[in-house]
Amino acid sequence: MKFIGLRKDKRTLAAFSEALELWWRQPLGRELFEAESARLEPFLAKTFGYHFLNLGVSPHVSLEHLSPIKHPMVWSPALVTDAGDSVLVSKADALPLPDDSIDVVLLHHLLDFVENPHMVLREAARVTQHKGHLIIVGFNPISSWNACRLVRSRKKVPWGGRFIGLGRLNDWLTLLDYRIEDVETVMLRPAINNRRWLERSRWLDSVGVLNRFGAAYIVWAKKEVGCATPIRKRWQQNQFIPGVVTSASNKGMSRPKVARRSMQKRRP
Repeated sequence: MKFIGLRKDKRTLAAFSEALELWWRQPLGRELFEAESARLEPFLAKTFGYHFLNLGVSPHVSLEHLSPIKHPMVWSPALVTDAGDSVLVSKADALPLPDDSIDVVLLHHLLDFVENPHMVLREAARVTQHKGHLIIVGFNPISSWNACRLVRSRKKVPWGGRFIGLGRLNDWLTLLDYRIEDVETVMLRPAINNRRWLERSRWLDSVGVLNRFGAAYIVWAKKEVGCATPIRKRWQQNQFIPGVVTSASNKGMSRPKVARRSMQKRRP
């Protein structure tokens, strides 16, 4: 599963897209997707509102079916015809949606495979409404999977991903007026793309002392405009991040290239 178009640290989703769609169908990718779905389903089942947006690496690998919100949308970087009833086609860092218009936004591994993850996060934060939820799923840099990146080719997925640290993500979210409510990790099994060995090592997922070392993390954040800086947990302390991301700015609206079902108006 090779991709083309990677030079130094420059990543474009188009360079990964074909290989990513194939990887999620492999035993390892499928097990990770099922583990993430199992953790996300109880929370998403309790969410409510009018609009749900899934920002993922592929419109064919989405989790909008877990939400009871009546108008789920799936984002796609290119036009597709078989990805559901409502597809939004645009650039990831220039969503053609109004400010504060989406109740729940789910970023499913998208930050790991885009050229400017902080810009994409800022755009997702902009469209999330006040008191709305922003859920981020990404590869955990303090996991055995990250260790695999040191010995495996960065020209293969998912090892060419960024594996953004939780400390950096917390800093970005704090600057964007978001409060992290909870963090979980999933999939403690090693990165072995073999169904038999994945089944044999399933017991590792129940080892509580290793729960911070899962292959992927799930971050639940809530938009709290003007909130105080939260007290940092131990894993958030002593983080040095060169440079900061500016706060979200209002952007002009533009019409989406395609939206197979228009956004419903919010009730007064």
